[in-house]
Amino acid sequence: MKYQDYMIDVIQNAFDEVFRYAEAVPADKADWKPLDAGRSVLDMTRELAKTPDWAVEVITSAGPPEFSEEKMAEQRKEMETWKSVAECKAEAQKRLEKLFAVYRTISDEKLKETKWLPYNGGRDHTYQEMLDYPRWNANYHLGQIGYIQTLYGDKQMY
Repeated sequence: MKYQDYMIDVIQNAFDEVFRYAEAVPADKADWKPLDAGRSVLDMTRELAKTPDWAVEVITSAGPPEFSEEKMAEQRKEMETWKSVAECKAEAQKRLEKLFAVYRTISDEKLKETKWLPYNGGRDHTYQEMLDYPRWNANYHLGQIGYIQTLYGDKQMY
């Protein structure tokens, strides 16, 4: 199996798992924030729905992605139109299909090439590393969602 195909599989599995947990959160808890300071499950699923777009931009752009205030405000406005975990899941899946189409175009040789990105203190990242970002982000938020569930008393594993 090619690395690109493997990443498609593990990313899809990670998104399936995180949304399985997020969908188990009662609607009245989806926007709840721990200590009114953390992030809500809905907020995290909005980010996850947008994650494939960011990954496409990172992989296909000539340089690092743009972080202008205007662009970030536009993205926040778009993400806030997704009012439920179910909507976020549907948006994520649409965007994952576009991301996976990009992954299928990446050659094995390209995986070892690097691009400077401002993440991890700013350094060169291999394309192989960049392809893993959506999986990493989904797994990161899975832990947060699981923790939020325990805070309101849900100890079940989904």
